[in-house]
Amino acid sequence: MARYLADSSIWGWANSSTRTDLRARLADRFQAGEVVTCAPIALEVMHRARTGEDYERTFGQLFAPLDWLPLHSGVGKRALDVQRRLAAGPHGNHLRPAVDYLIAAVAEAAGPEIVLWCLDKDLEIICEQTGQPCEPERLKS
Repeated sequence: MARYLADSSIWGWANSSTRTDLRARLADRFQAGEVVTCAPIALEVMHRARTGEDYERTFGQLFAPLDWLPLHSGVGKRALDVQRRLAAGPHGNHLRPAVDYLIAAVAEAAGPEIVLWCLDKDLEIICEQTGQPCEPERLKS
């Protein structure tokens, strides 16, 4: 059974009024126990909390019920390795947010049953480099 590491881009778009399709899919996967998370994603999402009370409520609803993938030293090493390989390619191809390298490495280290679910071109490029499972969403026009 696939499990989905929902990137902060998924959480953000699912919270918008323009992507009710993502909201519904996230809710379905959440209810089915198919969504996992990790510290870098929670940090990005929780950065949007306006108050301590908002933080606690949101964290309790969204992240407390989820399984958490570990962020260990091997993840950091892998993130740097992938960035280095992208730097060896076309000029500037490695210029992706540092947190995206960590998120992709966390998903990859957790095994092939973890699919990185995102609406983020940077993560797509990183996953193309690593060959790991990725389910990219597209912006709707």
